[in-house]
Amino acid sequence: MVRWGAGRLVGYSLLFLAGGAVVLLMIVSAAFIFSSRSQLHGTESLKAARVDRLILEFISDLVDAETAQRGFIITKKEAFLQPYENALSQFAKDAADLRLRAAEVDEGKAIAPEPVEELIRLGQAKMDLVGHNLAEFRAGNLDELRLVIASDKGRVLMDQIRQKGADIREIAVAVRIARAAAMRDTATMLRTMISLGVAMIVVLTAGATMIMIRHLRQIDEARQELIEINQELESRVRERTEAVMRTNDELQRYAYIVSHDLRAPLVNIMGFTSELESATEKLTTYVRKTSEDANDLDRADALLAVDEDIPEALGFIRSSMKRMDSLINEILKLSRAGRRVLEPVPLDTQSLVSECIDSIRQRFDEAGAEVRIEGRLPDVVSDRSALQQVFTNLLDNATKYLKDGRSGQITVRGRLERGSAVFEVEDNGRGVAEADFERIFELFRRAGVQDKPGDGIGLAHTRMLARRLGGDVSVKSDGETGTTFIVTIARDLVLRMGRNEA
Repeated sequence: MVRWGAGRLVGYSLLFLAGGAVVLLMIVSAAFIFSSRSQLHGTESLKAARVDRLILEFISDLVDAETAQRGFIITKKEAFLQPYENALSQFAKDAADLRLRAAEVDEGKAIAPEPVEELIRLGQAKMDLVGHNLAEFRAGNLDELRLVIASDKGRVLMDQIRQKGADIREIAVAVRIARAAAMRDTATMLRTMISLGVAMIVVLTAGATMIMIRHLRQIDEARQELIEINQELESRVRERTEAVMRTNDELQRYAYIVSHDLRAPLVNIMGFTSELESATEKLTTYVRKTSEDANDLDRADALLAVDEDIPEALGFIRSSMKRMDSLINEILKLSRAGRRVLEPVPLDTQSLVSECIDSIRQRFDEAGAEVRIEGRLPDVVSDRSALQQVFTNLLDNATKYLKDGRSGQITVRGRLERGSAVFEVEDNGRGVAEADFERIFELFRRAGVQDKPGDGIGLAHTRMLARRLGGDVSVKSDGETGTTFIVTIARDLVLRMGRNEA
């Protein structure tokens, strides 16, 4: 149920996130589009305003030129001609600017070139008339009154210029008004889009918040349920752990008692075997002193028995006693190791493994094997003696089962995984068949070709130690090119033991 709720939360979250992203994308796109439109309208409005200003300046220059003409004729002072000179020098530039700016308004669609050219032509005619009147006055061909009366032509030209300029300005003003209205509409649409976007984001946020609150409530309920389940599970685990520990203690005591009980008859057998050997020697001496008749078949059988059969039987008995004594000692060792109190301490695993390698260096040299530690092994808090025994057993085992004709390579590596430390002891030996992956960890059980000495206890001992250290031992192999033993132990045995006690 919790997983299903989590899936729904993820689905709704993705849905709301996608909705919010779409809304934001729409707002940004709209802002970009409407901003571009507003900029375009503003630019066109400025172009129209520039044309309006140029026309006013154009007419103002013509008025200044005419005013300068009148002032010079009345006063005959050259200083009054300065506005005319300025207008004359600026006329060509102003005319070119007016053509260019008028053609830019609304990409040349708003103001036709003909009215502009007509305005420029009338302006040029006005400037020519003013220049002509000034030239006639300086030449003395006309008196002041005639010149003033003749200036009525200039008034007519100015009226035409003002009218033509007003027509063009009216178009420019219309463009400015239209563009300003378009800018207002664009701004209104942008505000509307942003408002709708904000409203949608608020709705999405509110929906996401409601879903989140609902999911959090479900999580709280599930957490409470999980706490109750964990408490019940911990109680069951504690009971079963205690039962397993009791069983393990009983097994350890049983193994200890059995090993002691087995040793007593074994000692008796060893004693009686020694007595039989002594008796056999006496019997042999006696038989050899009896009649030496070659036809005495009974004496021949007796000699065969004391010389061959009895010594061979005693040899088998002594060999079996040594084997049994070795097995009993191993059982005692396992029993003592199982009952030994662990002493967790901080360990430099790199140094510990190096010590293990050095302790059996002679075995590696005899087998022609190369041993190396790959990378840095993780440090742990564990029992030094137990961990040392684990690595020594695995390294010795790897050396024992190297493949003939292949240069031995043994590698030790390690890593951390959550609260555990994982070590691998890899060799390129004969390998282990998949069917024997568990068999090799069973007590007194061995797998593969039995051409190496051993009691089938080392790996069982190793697994028992690893489990006491809060982990386990497993194996992987293709059965041909080598074997890798994987040792997992608690990274901090103190914490693991504390949790078990709790």
